[in-house]
Amino acid sequence: MSFDIVKTFRQRLGENYTLHTKYVNPAWATVTQLIGYDKVYAKAEGCYLWDQDGKRYLDCVSG
Repeated sequence: MSFDIVKTFRQRLGENYTLHTKYVNPAWATVTQLIGYDKVYAKAEGCYLWDQDGKRYLDCVSG
């Protein structure tokens, strides 16, 4: 059985901030929630992110 990253991503969609808080950086997760950047992003391309509703955002945070 092979690992399907897309399937895993879709199954865990919406858990991003919970998982980020638990395993990566709880302070940063709090900051992004406070500034309203805690969306569930479904797509990324270049410097843009799209949420589940298709709304596009300029990604000013990534490096």
